[in-house]
Amino acid sequence: MVLKELSLIKFVFLIVCVFNFGCSHPKEGKTINTFEKVDVSQIPNTTILEDDTSLKLQNGIYYYGGKSYSGFIKDVYETDTLKSISSYFQGLHQGTTKTFFTNGKLETKRNYRNGIGYGQHLGYWKNGNKKFDFMYFNDKREGLQKQWYESGSPYCELSFTDDQENGMQKAWRENGKPYINCEVKDGVRYGLQKSALCYTLKDEKLK
Repeated sequence: MVLKELSLIKFVFLIVCVFNFGCSHPKEGKTINTFEKVDVSQIPNTTILEDDTSLKLQNGIYYYGGKSYSGFIKDVYETDTLKSISSYFQGLHQGTTKTFFTNGKLETKRNYRNGIGYGQHLGYWKNGNKKFDFMYFNDKREGLQKQWYESGSPYCELSFTDDQENGMQKAWRENGKPYINCEVKDGVRYGLQKSALCYTLKDEKLK
């Protein structure tokens, strides 16, 4: 009888451990793969021009008519086509900021929460090809960061945790040959590493 009770206790303990492990949150320092949606429900559908004389930027906060501004701010080219548009809540970036080329195509799309970079940041070349796909958590690089050449060929895939390189780091020349293929652990690189990723390479030459 005692043995049966002990076995039952062990079984219950095992179930509890498995449940807790499966439902536990990632430990601090682990790569964040998902981001909660930024709340933009309180931003009014009001848009003003960036060069409006009533709009003032003080200590990183936008004020309009003496009050912190909530709404959209847009900028235009001399041709009156849209150059950028951003959403703000109580004077701070909140939600999505988009910039456009003179031909009207999307150049960048960045997301903010409480005035700091949060979530996906996208960039495009003028020909429409994707330029970069970054992830930010509280203005720090987090997770997989990707870049491409103007031709569409992949340039690099870098893994970050809390704004520091962590895990596999890969880069290619525009001709597809590997340029960097290493793993970073505790700030130490292991593997192929010919240079820091500071330049865009085409074949064997810097662009």
